[in-house]
Amino acid sequence: MSETTPVLALDSDLTIHHAAELKDRLLAALAAGTRCLDLRDVGECDSAGVQLLLAARRSAQQQGHTLSLAPVSEPVREVLQRYGLLHVLGAAA
Repeated sequence: MSETTPVLALDSDLTIHHAAELKDRLLAALAAGTRCLDLRDVGECDSAGVQLLLAARRSAQQQGHTLSLAPVSEPVREVLQRYGLLHVLGAAA
């Protein structure tokens, strides 16, 4: 990843409790050029969080871009691994 890649750092949990507010924030960031999500400070992730990440990926693809996740916290990594999405979502250490 280049030093000039626009990054959005998320520090709230990727759960059903935060999904609505995070969706708006993510879509706005993607529209503004964000190409990487920094998830190192995310403490919890559930299926709503996974859906949110997949929607963000789809939105980026529709804009002709690739969205990467780097770095990713261990809780997020475990959930993505459980769903078989670690590499699909471009999650890096």
